[in-house]
Amino acid sequence: MPEQTPMPPDQQVPFSLVGKMGSWSSKALHYPIFSPTWFSYRVRGFIIPLVLLSIFLMLISFVGPKEIMNMNAYLSFFFMWFSFVNSVLLGRWLAVKARSYGKLHSWSAKRETASIIVSLVIAATISAAAILISNNFGDKLSASKENDVTEIAKKSAPENFVKEAKKTDKNSSERGIHLSATSKTTQRIVNGSVWLLLTLWLVGVFDLRAYFRQRKALEEALMEEKIERYKRERNQAEMRLSVLASQVEPHFLFNTLSGVRAAMLSDPARGVAIIDHLVDYLRSTIPQMRSDGSSTQSSLGNQFDSVRAYLGVIHVRMPRLSFEVECSSDLLALPIPPLMLISLVENAVKHGIEPKKGAVKISVSAKKITVAGQEKLQLCVKDNGVGFGGSTSGSGIGLSNIRERLKQLYDDDAALSLSAGEDGGVEASIYLPMNIFGDDSKSN
Repeated sequence: MPEQTPMPPDQQVPFSLVGKMGSWSSKALHYPIFSPTWFSYRVRGFIIPLVLLSIFLMLISFVGPKEIMNMNAYLSFFFMWFSFVNSVLLGRWLAVKARSYGKLHSWSAKRETASIIVSLVIAATISAAAILISNNFGDKLSASKENDVTEIAKKSAPENFVKEAKKTDKNSSERGIHLSATSKTTQRIVNGSVWLLLTLWLVGVFDLRAYFRQRKALEEALMEEKIERYKRERNQAEMRLSVLASQVEPHFLFNTLSGVRAAMLSDPARGVAIIDHLVDYLRSTIPQMRSDGSSTQSSLGNQFDSVRAYLGVIHVRMPRLSFEVECSSDLLALPIPPLMLISLVENAVKHGIEPKKGAVKISVSAKKITVAGQEKLQLCVKDNGVGFGGSTSGSGIGLSNIRERLKQLYDDDAALSLSAGEDGGVEASIYLPMNIFGDDSKSN
């Protein structure tokens, strides 16, 4: 049975195998162009051509006819070899050094690009000068050989032939000289064009083009990565919100239901009041707790309804609590992140109100203020509870989650601040930038 190939035709070769089998030039493309590692791989790709060129020129020097191999020939070959080596190495090496220096000193993209172009231009100029010098020595070699051939012809030609040659028409001689000069000029233009294109290719013009393409691709990739990271962070925040929503103050619900059960036995009217407030609380809060985590905004009015219902439940359970909830009607439609305001209120009740004996009070308000010349929306929760002495001084999990969500949603434009109240409690405030609400907030 004939042995079969391990892979069927037209199937893509694994990427790891491509990296192992690729040339030095293809491996260089795995790194930023004009970086030190890229340069090392790129130079390896030119080693074999440079070695073959060196061997070829050396063979011509040793094997060539002795009649034409003089100092002009050797110098012409040397400057030709130098032009190739300079084109391959110098421009890329200078570009690598310029880019590394630019990264170290935080150059702009335009300045870095200009330094790379200047490096390649320097190498191309030196290579072009070397080619001109090589051609110059080649012309001297050709001229000397022509003179030698003419002298040999004169010595070997018959005397009559020489006399006839001297009588050649002067106009024909001048015409021949003119045609010879024109031919040499055309030849030089063609040779110069070929050498110019070859030098541009060797010096790294296509590497420069690949550098621009790679930089653009990297910028797009970084932008996509930032977008993906933002999406992941947003999804994580929404997931945490969903988890929070599924665990919204279980002790509050359990305590409330226990209070309802106890009130039904001793004071049914009080139990009914608790149930009414609990229904209002759940009706206003559940839309902010959607299990799919897609509820990223909730109206300020909805959140104030949740706060009133929540504090109503607490007041029935704890008659010593009094509360005030104030919000201007022109702010009720503003969209803000869900569960933030109620989290501050729950934190005030749990850490400030419940541990304190005697009459307690909570005030919740929303208003526009100016901070450092910028208009902000302030959501404030004040209590006269035990203060920082009976709490975590702002380091609790709930407050940390609020700070993290504000950072993800508004970066440094929003903040949560805690301060000691005048009557011994805590004043917690969330500051949101008014410019996120658009023109609607200005027209209200």
